[in-house]
Amino acid sequence: MRAMEDTAPPVKGSIAALPPTTIKLIGSTQVLSDPSSVVKELIDNALDARASSIVVEISSNTLDVIQVRDNGHGIAPEDRPMAARRYSTSKIREFDDLKDVGGRWLGFRGEALASIAEMSGSLSIITRVEGEAVAVLLKIARNGEIDGQDRASHPMGTTVRVTDFFKSLPVRKQAALKHSSKYLAKVKKLMQGYALCRPKTRFSLRVLKAANEKINWMYAPKPDANLEDAAFKVIGRECASQCEWTIMESDGFEIQAFLPKPTAEASKVRNVGHFISVDSRPVSALRGVLKQLVVLFKEKIAKSSVGLTGVRDPFIFMNIVCPPDSYDANIEPAKDDVLFENSDMVVSARIHNLRG
Repeated sequence: MRAMEDTAPPVKGSIAALPPTTIKLIGSTQVLSDPSSVVKELIDNALDARASSIVVEISSNTLDVIQVRDNGHGIAPEDRPMAARRYSTSKIREFDDLKDVGGRWLGFRGEALASIAEMSGSLSIITRVEGEAVAVLLKIARNGEIDGQDRASHPMGTTVRVTDFFKSLPVRKQAALKHSSKYLAKVKKLMQGYALCRPKTRFSLRVLKAANEKINWMYAPKPDANLEDAAFKVIGRECASQCEWTIMESDGFEIQAFLPKPTAEASKVRNVGHFISVDSRPVSALRGVLKQLVVLFKEKIAKSSVGLTGVRDPFIFMNIVCPPDSYDANIEPAKDDVLFENSDMVVSARIHNLRG
């Protein structure tokens, strides 16, 4: 047997500071883990711009083109030079402002566009604000600076176009190409989650050069749409008609949930998915108190209906309405998790029936 020191990797040398470009790229890969994370960040920006219509177009391989168009208020001329610079944001001015982000803003770090520019072949932004005669096309360099601009035709709002995502990360690019169908499904579910917690906003997904139109999706709300309207359109009448509203309250927290009825048929409510949000911010239920809540809901559903006993993945929609300053939305780069100041209050919410 060879001695351990014979097989140990060579020592690379003394500790040294990483180059700024490497630091930026490492940070970018934390913010944007896959093509769906690009879509999420751009939808967040659109909703923060008070858009009522958001159109996502993405290549079938999820990398060649990612484009998000909105009808929000656009980017003001004085803000355009800073739009894609890292850590530049209009939402906060100092660290303590994070406690006030809550349900007011979805994006607040000023990292998304800078990270997209760093990791992609190209990034362009077309934007127009109210009162402008024409829109402006901004070509963004990899360092987040404006590399050129021109006049463009565009209604009020913003279109962000990304090409050749993961260009600077060839290993991750090859891995993403192998899982493009998974990422397309992830984008669709992400947009369905936004539609459920933002029922007055129109959402559209179009896959470019797709073999068929099955993955394309649209949510078109009526003028006075509410969450129940969205549920019937997003998850389908067959599933939604099997569900009912419940509300849970405790110490200022309110959990609004759309869950299968005790009489629900398992075949109509299984494998539709979980859609969880906090103050209308879509979040993940893979960890922490949100995962705990989903488990508790599953147990409640199984106990209340003999027909759903043993159904591992029943449909669940839940939106948690929180008191001011009761959670931190800045605990990880994807912003799809929150840290509650008192998670016991959320979990122990008492249950009342609600039809809404």
